[in-house]
Amino acid sequence: MTKGHFDRLLAGELSSFRTIISDSSYVIYDDFSAGLINEAKQIKDFVKQYCMTPQILRMIDWPEQIHNVKVKIKDGSEGLFYTVVDNEVETWPEVQAALEHYTLNKDPFMLSTELDQIVWKYIIEEATFCPFFTSYYEMNTDLENIRSFFRARQFENSRDIFTRVFLPYGKLGYDLFATNMKMELEHVSKVFFITPYLHLIDRGAVYLEQHQSFLRLERLIEEVRLQYLIQARRMAFGVEPLFAFYHFKMSEIRKLQQVYWGKLNEVALEDLKESISDVW
Repeated sequence: MTKGHFDRLLAGELSSFRTIISDSSYVIYDDFSAGLINEAKQIKDFVKQYCMTPQILRMIDWPEQIHNVKVKIKDGSEGLFYTVVDNEVETWPEVQAALEHYTLNKDPFMLSTELDQIVWKYIIEEATFCPFFTSYYEMNTDLENIRSFFRARQFENSRDIFTRVFLPYGKLGYDLFATNMKMELEHVSKVFFITPYLHLIDRGAVYLEQHQSFLRLERLIEEVRLQYLIQARRMAFGVEPLFAFYHFKMSEIRKLQQVYWGKLNEVALEDLKESISDVW
């Protein structure tokens, strides 16, 4: 779908949704919300059918498997589970150890962060088979740490929280974040002046200070991620275009969900616009 589609969806009423998307594959669904879930399943099936690189399939599957472990442990509803064929991650010794820790401390935050760090370590190791993916997940590590940095600052024990969630696989080191945890928000961007993320941090911090909202930061993080993947269009005879197509399609589905549920729940138009990534 194009930017024009989303501009019209944002400007229009929920009743005009089907007309606006009439030239897309989504129009066939009577239940639009359920249709988006089905589209996500179909795109994943498509990748599994045509992807001949096992590392890619594992990098796509593992985060969903670890999500299912979290849901299972926390007794979540069936609707929260991803549909995965098996759950390989449950056999990892580190995951089994994390689950044993949870039976003792009953700390869901600790469990969640431990599992995230475990699966991220495995993904980083898988990504080393190709420079494109090594760089992609290094960048994603930095983006996750930037997100954690801003969110941890909202708590009194911000440094302790950040230490627990920090992922040590990016180019930005722990000390850069930890030593500036208490810095005034208006000055934070100066610390990251020589990093590739200055624009993201500066604009995200300004919006956070003015609106007490992470909407812009989250949108900009998504845009940086997608901008990186655009280069895959120039890569012939490799798995990179398929990987990028999968992530752009999933991003499109998430954007449609945001607009649909935003309209359904009467979310302010400015907030909806702020949440939609502008990469096509």
